[in-house]
Amino acid sequence: MSSFSNKSFEIWNGPNVEIVYIPYEYKSKLSIEEYWNPNLVYDLFARCWKSSIFIAVLYVITIRCIENLMTNHRPFTLKKCLFLWNAALAIFSTIGMLRSGEEFFYVVLNKPFTHSICYSINPNEPVAFWACAFALSKVAELFDTIFLVLRKKKVIFLHWYHHVVVLIYSWNSAVEVTAAGRWFIFMNFTVHSIMYSYYAFASVGIRFPKIISMIVTILQTSQMLIGVTISCIVYYLRSKNIMIPCQQSYENLTLCFSIYLSFAILFMNFFIKNYLSRKEKKKLQ
Repeated sequence: MSSFSNKSFEIWNGPNVEIVYIPYEYKSKLSIEEYWNPNLVYDLFARCWKSSIFIAVLYVITIRCIENLMTNHRPFTLKKCLFLWNAALAIFSTIGMLRSGEEFFYVVLNKPFTHSICYSINPNEPVAFWACAFALSKVAELFDTIFLVLRKKKVIFLHWYHHVVVLIYSWNSAVEVTAAGRWFIFMNFTVHSIMYSYYAFASVGIRFPKIISMIVTILQTSQMLIGVTISCIVYYLRSKNIMIPCQQSYENLTLCFSIYLSFAILFMNFFIKNYLSRKEKKKLQ
């Protein structure tokens, strides 16, 4: 329950966390959202978030083992399974985008920008349920790579690094319910709703113009650049004591900036190599 409130924010004291949040309340809830228990979930993340590191290490080892096992084996097609998998993630991401988007747009349109990155989500509302679902979905998304290696597709560094780091950072952020996560979660749900829809159709042989895959990569890269920008702004607000309190620790902020910066560099490099460099090669030919 809240122990303090003013017009801009309230403070919720959980079992292992104190959350400064914007008190937005949803007009209606989905049946699954009724089961949300913030005390139980935040206590679980506080005690178990480091398990994400173990899961990440196990993931990398598993991928390498499967790659070795597939060396002398024909690639699996898995067309139907791949379609269902991508379609399921697309639907999940779309619902997450819509449900978290309700709170996101309320805050963005009705509150100062600084509030949206320093005052967190209401821990008792559906947006918190979907933030938790977002963090847990990063474990499920590791199976993207399983499909790649079983089909003997190349797993580039960006792919597995992205999965590993997002998993660990999401679980770490869930411990303190970082305010900027409001932006990151909504952006990720939005991009993934498009990306997994694209993958689902592509998995059954539907071909799109190359511009579509370029747009997906541009959206991913833009997401990373926004993450870097928000991290810098939060640091400025905190270091200058402009926003006190601000729901993001310096430790998490440092991790956030480092991750998004590395992602931005890697995605821009991927875009240049896969789209711009190829155009130059074709011109030379």
